[in-house]
Amino acid sequence: MVNPIMVEAIRGRHVESYHRGSAAVVDPLGHIIRNWGDIQTPVFGRSALKLIQALPLIEQGAAEAYHLSPEEIALACASHHGEIRHVNVLETWLKKIGKDERILECGTHRPLYTNYLKPNQSFTEETSALQNACSGKHLGMLTTALHRNEPLEGYFSREHPVQKRVEHALAEMTNVDTNLTPHGTDGCGIPTFAFPLFNIALAMARIADPSHLPYPRQKAIQTILAAIIEYPDLLAGYHGFDTLVIKMTKGTVICKGGAGGIHIGILPSLGLGVALKIDDGNSKASELAFLAILRSLGALDDDLYEKLNPRFPITTHKGKTIGFLQPTAFTTLLHETSHH
Repeated sequence: MVNPIMVEAIRGRHVESYHRGSAAVVDPLGHIIRNWGDIQTPVFGRSALKLIQALPLIEQGAAEAYHLSPEEIALACASHHGEIRHVNVLETWLKKIGKDERILECGTHRPLYTNYLKPNQSFTEETSALQNACSGKHLGMLTTALHRNEPLEGYFSREHPVQKRVEHALAEMTNVDTNLTPHGTDGCGIPTFAFPLFNIALAMARIADPSHLPYPRQKAIQTILAAIIEYPDLLAGYHGFDTLVIKMTKGTVICKGGAGGIHIGILPSLGLGVALKIDDGNSKASELAFLAILRSLGALDDDLYEKLNPRFPITTHKGKTIGFLQPTAFTTLLHETSHH
């Protein structure tokens, strides 16, 4: 099966290159509402699954025991940009658990906010683990381990009870046996699993409408969604795509991207879940294709779509716009796979 072309790069008036992908829109009972391309081959969920990875933090009572604020809960689900406000919230959280950043095993990288600096703005500061996009998720896992009196050492390994609980939550939400699906290591050092897009979309639909789930999980999902809707700036950052979508839709769309061209959507008002993967891993293409799907579902009106569409201009070295990225008409090809 060849996946449909979802996004194309236009130079002048001609298509220069394109990005194929696949996507599923599913309801909480597993009915496929829309689908494009191959939604059965497992793909790595990466950071798009962070809302599920944060469930044990709430369900084990750790968030309550340490009086975590909605900001801290939002950061537990985040791929944050390492802005000052992100670091400040994480420092407060570390104080609550009586630890310092040396317990974090996520490593350091240049903070994501630096991607948005103007060419004349330099970046020189020392980076800390708190600026790692995944530091909130790691702190959530460590907080759960502390609450359960489990060793902090090796909290990132698949054998550690913290990761076993996360894996169990992923298996329950996706309906996939994690022992039978491909797995690997994420960039931040914790286990990552591959699931079919159908199952990822199913998990997101169950978050959008958790009424069929056990009450403790419903409550944990409500806590997480409320935190993200209240503090969308903490899920990504000032210029972040996910932050802008959640803000501008006032929480009717909650979305989360992951490395490798994956994006998920949670649509509480429609009770639907969306999962999308761009074959070549291009994140700009995944954002554009995701917006096109939201528009086709009526989750975005034309006005909001235009406001959120980043267009991703192609420019000369002097800054003149000579092209752009755009979604194709793939959303009009219902349940079809293009073969060209």
